[in-house]
Amino acid sequence: MPKSPLPIRRATPCFVSLSYLNKPLYIPHRSRHVHAQSWTPFAGTIKPDWHASAAAKGFRVHSRIRDRLHLALECRICGSLTAHKLYTLRTANPACGGCQERARAAKAQAAGLTFLHRDPEDRHYAYYRARCGHTVRRSFELIERVMRGEVEIRCEDCLQQRDAEDARKQGWTLLSDDPAGNDHYRLYQHSCGHQQRVARVNMQWGQVDCAQCGSSWTARKSFLYLVRITWPEQGLSVIKLGYSANPAKRFRHQLGLDTSVQIDVLRTIALPTGHIACVLETQTHADLRKRFPDAVIPTADYAGLINVVTEIYHPDLTDYIQARLDQIARDHPQT
Repeated sequence: MPKSPLPIRRATPCFVSLSYLNKPLYIPHRSRHVHAQSWTPFAGTIKPDWHASAAAKGFRVHSRIRDRLHLALECRICGSLTAHKLYTLRTANPACGGCQERARAAKAQAAGLTFLHRDPEDRHYAYYRARCGHTVRRSFELIERVMRGEVEIRCEDCLQQRDAEDARKQGWTLLSDDPAGNDHYRLYQHSCGHQQRVARVNMQWGQVDCAQCGSSWTARKSFLYLVRITWPEQGLSVIKLGYSANPAKRFRHQLGLDTSVQIDVLRTIALPTGHIACVLETQTHADLRKRFPDAVIPTADYAGLINVVTEIYHPDLTDYIQARLDQIARDHPQT
């Protein structure tokens, strides 16, 4: 089934309301585990140098609070109260919780969102309400980029609903995100019961056929092939892995190889559908590029000699690819 709406983690309040104060007391992120009843007045004098330090940094010392190490500082800009350690006042520039909260709300509004609260588990993230009414979790850095017009906010719930509706129109049911982790794909189930990975854009435009009951190449028998291609005049020899419903036609006609080119078929494996062949070929190429990037032949080396621009490798990979094909043949035995 499609994933459920975003779970909202319980947020620790960024301020507490205390009877002896006439306004909320903002609490720094690292101190929000402290119970609200602990932020009580603390008897003791306020030294003149504390007042001077607070004034120089945009605050007024309102009172001592919790223990001998904490103060309630009143912001001279917005009037909010924020709890801070005395050490912070002496050695750093205290932040006003009220100003921070207003700044986050203003930035969210500029990005077309409503700020709800910070993520209690990650200080770089917060929860927002999008225009559609759904809740989204985004980083503060992303909100800045949205404000600059560099990116847009995408609601996962709305996207999921659109994907499900697109699938329904084509006779499919959306099951989940792509098991392979590709954000451009989803896992769907056809009305016949067959489950299949399909590109979202293909489902939107109806460019999809069931690999089990369909009539296109995706449902017809296909082959994985491995060939060695040699251009004697150029002194170039490479290997190519691919798939085709008709490998013999693929080698000469579709690849545009001259009759002088030597083609040695090293392996072919029959597979039940073109869809399965395509998936296995794509996975194998991804593995080869990741494991053996130096064995990928640069396109410039065979430009104009063959009608492809990728999937050409150094012959040294022959044994490795054969081993991969052995495994594929064991996993998909011919019946």
